[in-house]
Amino acid sequence: MASSRSIEVKVGILILTALGLLAAFILVMGGINFQPTYSLFVRFDNPGGLQTGAPVKIAGVKVGKIEDIEFRGGKVDKDGKRERLVRLKVSVEKRYQESITDNSVFYVTTQGVLGEQFLAIEPGSADQPVIPENGEKDGLDPPRLDMLLSEGYELLHSAVSAVRDNRKEIDETFTALRMTLKGTGTFFANNQDKIDRIVDNVEQATVEGNDLIKGANDKYVKNPQVDRIVNNVDAVSSRLATDTPGLLADAKTTMTNAKRLSETVGSEEQQAKIKKAVDDASSVLAKANTAATDAQYVVSQMRKGRGTVGALLMDEQLFDDLQEMVRDLKHNPWKFFWRE
Repeated sequence: MASSRSIEVKVGILILTALGLLAAFILVMGGINFQPTYSLFVRFDNPGGLQTGAPVKIAGVKVGKIEDIEFRGGKVDKDGKRERLVRLKVSVEKRYQESITDNSVFYVTTQGVLGEQFLAIEPGSADQPVIPENGEKDGLDPPRLDMLLSEGYELLHSAVSAVRDNRKEIDETFTALRMTLKGTGTFFANNQDKIDRIVDNVEQATVEGNDLIKGANDKYVKNPQVDRIVNNVDAVSSRLATDTPGLLADAKTTMTNAKRLSETVGSEEQQAKIKKAVDDASSVLAKANTAATDAQYVVSQMRKGRGTVGALLMDEQLFDDLQEMVRDLKHNPWKFFWRE
């Protein structure tokens, strides 16, 4: 009797031990703990393959889990903007609340390359306020590898179809390109000597052009004789432009006084003669003004080296040649009547 009772006790203890181990295994595998938690909401447009019960981690340490995933497509917030399509309810242990602040970053990642997806939280700075109970934050959507593969496949399919449908045109294009390159290579090979001469001629022409420009600059720009000629012409024209207005003003005043005198003195016949003289003087004055203007124009043209006189003034070589010719004619006047 006692032996039977002892066996029953041992079997009962064994069953209780097995039940305790099973309960412990369920608690460990189910991630059940008795730490106090608080809830917050994270919004995504597409959280990828994240599922209810997925872990929430901070710096690789599990701090909570996903309690619920809610689709909220079509809802509008108080500002009239469309809300994010998906809202996650996250349960986080309260002891980690101080690390989740207003500038924390929420994003979806995976454990390894092909591991399970989980919600990662990048802790914010300590000077920012802590996210309160049931607070809401926007998360960063994970990269859409499925969409990337789909668009890449579509692009590749379009390229293959275009090549297949235009194979003849592509062959003709490559054939023409090959012939063009071959003809270009043959041309350069057959005319290598001519091309070398052309390059040498261009280089020589460049050197001669530089020498010509330098010589012209030294002769016609930096030549002190040209500077003296231009300065003399400039001085004459400036003096003429300075003196002419005063002379014209004095002449105009004289004509006015003479006209006034003719209106007050003498008989009608004498006044008529005086008026005629004044009119003639006015005409002469106008012609003098015109002549002065023409003289200024002529001087300006001479300064530019235009005309025979301008060429003589600006080109000392031509002036020296003419002077030499006159000197030769003075010593040999028979050259007027006889030419060798």
